[in-house]
Amino acid sequence: MYSEFKKGNYSLVSKQSLQYLNGREPEKDPRIFFLYVSTEENWSKLKSNLSKENSPNFRLSPHYWNAVYLFMERALVFGESDLLIEWGKDFQKNGKQSPKYNDALLLYGLGLMDLKNESEAKKVFSEIESNSPSKHILVQLEEIKTVGK
Repeated sequence: MYSEFKKGNYSLVSKQSLQYLNGREPEKDPRIFFLYVSTEENWSKLKSNLSKENSPNFRLSPHYWNAVYLFMERALVFGESDLLIEWGKDFQKNGKQSPKYNDALLLYGLGLMDLKNESEAKKVFSEIESNSPSKHILVQLEEIKTVGK
């Protein structure tokens, strides 16, 4: 699957990775989950497949949380703030070990702002600031504060 991904055969990778994820093996490789999320073009299909119960080992993997982050980005782009917030809460609660943690919280906060929940968004943004965020994240937070005034 990785060679097909590198070749850009995303529809094939999406199909093969979904077959693998729907297979009978109890323990699945979270990297394949990441490949599926990053290659599935059909947003409705992705939403329904992402909501299914995942392999128990997924939440321990940074690949799982990277896939959730990609999903959150797409939810933001498609204006599905409720979905973004649902996954953002999960990320905030369970994804602290992920390198994408602050990035995911930023998306979560944007979803909260979109639904006019500024007080909760400010709490999320404060948490980001207390996590020693990257310069890139700090710049984005400043932009959000400037626009919000």
